[in-house]
Amino acid sequence: MSARPNPLLENMEDIRPAIQDDLQAVFELNLVSFAEAWSYQALIDALEQGYDLDVWLTVGGELVAYYLGRDVMDEMHIMQLAVAPAFRRQGLATRLMRHILEHKRCSGMRLAWLEVRPSNTAAQRLYTRLGFRIIGTRKNYYTPQSAGSPHEDALVMRCDL
Repeated sequence: MSARPNPLLENMEDIRPAIQDDLQAVFELNLVSFAEAWSYQALIDALEQGYDLDVWLTVGGELVAYYLGRDVMDEMHIMQLAVAPAFRRQGLATRLMRHILEHKRCSGMRLAWLEVRPSNTAAQRLYTRLGFRIIGTRKNYYTPQSAGSPHEDALVMRCDL
């Protein structure tokens, strides 16, 4: 069971598009959250190319979570969702994704999709609760998480909005 949400994080209006000044904190959270972390330059490029990079900050300006995605036509591709270690297990990833999905639905998106490691059962549970279903597999998609480990497949998940 998850802990009670932090009262400083009750306002979903604290989620906003990232600006250049947010990128260092996003990059650092990216490094601790993903085996195949994006480079700082890749995050700059994504921001400049119009990817969605939304940040959720505390009242004091600390990064709680971020969402990185890309919209093409009427489809959204979820590329990364990360919650800072100090704020995990409080239901914040669920709340952030519900907020993002509702915003996308209202803006005309019809479909959401993503890839997830089969070993990332927590992410699979989150996305399943949000209405995503596994629709396929991408063989050897992910780089090994440690030296000597094999490449890992990706489960492709989709949700009709």
